Amino acid sequence: MANDEKLRRLGLDKAAFFGLLLLGMLLAKLLISSRTDFKLSEPVGLKGTGLTVSVPAGNSWKQLSAGFKYEDNEFRLASLMQINSDSAVSLQWRYFLQPSKKDASQQFEAMAALVQGKIESAKSEKFGDFTFDYAQIISEKAVILCGTTVLPDGRILTLEVAHKGLGGDLADKVFKALLASVKYLPDSPLANGTEFMKNFKASYPTLWPRQGHQNYYRIKDTRGNTIGFSTDTISYSADSNDDSAVTFAGISFISSSYNTYAEQTVLYSDISLSRFDWTIKQGNLLTNRQQPTHIQLDDANLLTVQKNDAIDKFYFTDSMVPDVFLDRVVAEFLKSKFDTVMLEIILSDGKITPVIISRIKTSETSVLPAQSAAQVEFFGAYTVHQKMYFDGQNGLLSAEIQGSFSYRLERTTRADILADYPQWLDKIQQMEQYQLKKKK
Repeated sequence: MANDEKLRRLGLDKAAFFGLLLLGMLLAKLLISSRTDFKLSEPVGLKGTGLTVSVPAGNSWKQLSAGFKYEDNEFRLASLMQINSDSAVSLQWRYFLQPSKKDASQQFEAMAALVQGKIESAKSEKFGDFTFDYAQIISEKAVILCGTTVLPDGRILTLEVAHKGLGGDLADKVFKALLASVKYLPDSPLANGTEFMKNFKASYPTLWPRQGHQNYYRIKDTRGNTIGFSTDTISYSADSNDDSAVTFAGISFISSSYNTYAEQTVLYSDISLSRFDWTIKQGNLLTNRQQPTHIQLDDANLLTVQKNDAIDKFYFTDSMVPDVFLDRVVAEFLKSKFDTVMLEIILSDGKITPVIISRIKTSETSVLPAQSAAQVEFFGAYTVHQKMYFDGQNGLLSAEIQGSFSYRLERTTRADILADYPQWLDKIQQMEQYQLKKKK
């Protein structure tokens, strides 16, 4: 009898266990079912590009940033819904500035390799205004739905929706609804920037004085104290076959309570800015022992960045320009028909950052000896705003830079710079000689 009682209790325990298990699964399914009727957010715009997308709204969806964030040459927008401790659905929009070196199938293969998974299926289908190539990738950790398309501006837009545990039906519905939410307006600051740069390159030979020209600026902190200087020289020759038709050389030095920093840069460009060779040396003393950064644009429209023995390669897009020409670009922008343009600036450290250039109303500069002004917004880990003021000859008078480190540039004379920094005489003279010699 005792054995019969034990068997009966064991059977009841198993029945209770399976009952609880079924109840848990039923509750989980009800939870998922209650969240499949999601709604989409209002369109989220990517500033300057003409692109808008949506993300899920409500029902425990958490948007991980207020809008698109710029990281590693791409803009990202992400959201997450945690279903329970073992189940979640996440998504990420990615807008790539660089044209892709891989077609859609190669992109899917690369993603599958990255997550140690396999491609379960791949299709091409129109969702809303755009046709997307998309694939389902299965790995041990998650199931990923990935869709990609080429926008009219040539940039790549990708959506990745991943889920683990429960929520497969929800992930599929979210994925397709979001792909259908994509909208694009062709009249955008980025499109304007491409047209502007085409005009800028066409007029490139006329922008530079043939006899050479030097600029000298004080650098001041927010309290008005001089903390450094910046100086550059530009020269031009009319030889269309000469890769050093335009020569730019410059030095910057800042010594503040936060940091001491110096940079020396030399850039040689052909007459149409279709090839250039750019060397940058950075450090406190600018000694010859320091390894420079080397940036080169070749005939294949490929930008090669060599820094600290590492080499990166990028496509040179129609809206790119080296940052040493920023003041001239902004001066030409102020003479153009555009109110706002979006460009991609190649920084002296080899990074590429998008910028939006817009006009500042004349009334805002009436107290200054400036004839025109513009604001430049840099995207990156920290957004930097720069206001630039120009005289009647399109020369830069001053600039205000606001970011993690804020300062001001003010135009001055060579004598004033050397009065404050006589130890830099040799370096400044060396820089000035670049307008007198060709690249060897």
